[in-house]
Amino acid sequence: MSSEVKKAEENKAIEIKEEDDVKEKDVEEVKEVETSLGQKIKDQWQLILKIIQLVFCCLCLGMYFPPANQSANLAKHHLEQVGLIFLAFIGYILINAVFIVSRCLKDKIPFRISALFSLIAALLFFVSGILLIVDRRDKFQGTHYEPHMYLASMLSAATVFSFVNAVLFAVDGVYTFILKLDF
Repeated sequence: MSSEVKKAEENKAIEIKEEDDVKEKDVEEVKEVETSLGQKIKDQWQLILKIIQLVFCCLCLGMYFPPANQSANLAKHHLEQVGLIFLAFIGYILINAVFIVSRCLKDKIPFRISALFSLIAALLFFVSGILLIVDRRDKFQGTHYEPHMYLASMLSAATVFSFVNAVLFAVDGVYTFILKLDF
């Protein structure tokens, strides 16, 4: 009987050891998945940032177009401001779309060109944000009745998105140039 008890104990020990090995493998696999996801994000940060910038460009355009379209005075008397704002918003929708498509096609854009586009975009979006503040102040300063207040809210949202995008483009341009990473 003692030999049967010893065999049973050995079998239990072997089963426990196998379960521990399986648990260790599961933990290693989870660490590998976490590491690979973190590594993928680290490797693709430029693409992720360009997609975020593209979304903010579209939001800026969407929030600015109705106030510019419904305000006859804005387009007539401030055409240079409207032109610069639309240049920044629409121009960088196209530029970011070209960058993203080139990345999908596995073409390389030199880091100097990418950083230059990003830094110019940061400047244009910062200036656009300032112009949006001026437009909102001039257009809606004395307006307190309900029909036009949603336009003021849309201009305010476009202003915030413009400044956020300016910061995103500045960070992108500086890090691309410092790290010398082709897009």
